[in-house]
Amino acid sequence: MTNDKSNIAVTFNPQEWVDGPYHLDDGADKQLNPAENRDSVTFEVPWEDGTDEEGTIFPDESYEANQLQSHPAAPEWVQNWEGPYYVRTELADDE
Repeated sequence: MTNDKSNIAVTFNPQEWVDGPYHLDDGADKQLNPAENRDSVTFEVPWEDGTDEEGTIFPDESYEANQLQSHPAAPEWVQNWEGPYYVRTELADDE
């Protein structure tokens, strides 16, 4: 399935490690939560940058999707994010 007109919408979800409800001093009870000081952001990449060789959109949270963090279309703060994160991908709405 190839589509030369559509872009792929990439949603970057920044996260942070926080103490869990039973936090111990050894740091063993950490959990991932959405980052407090950053909201998720969506940007678009060209079809060929967000799909595999068969034209299938990269699956959410896959290695390939997560690599889109460093795409030139990503906001600078996304490219520089050093904490944990995950990426979701979908066909961009054509308007």
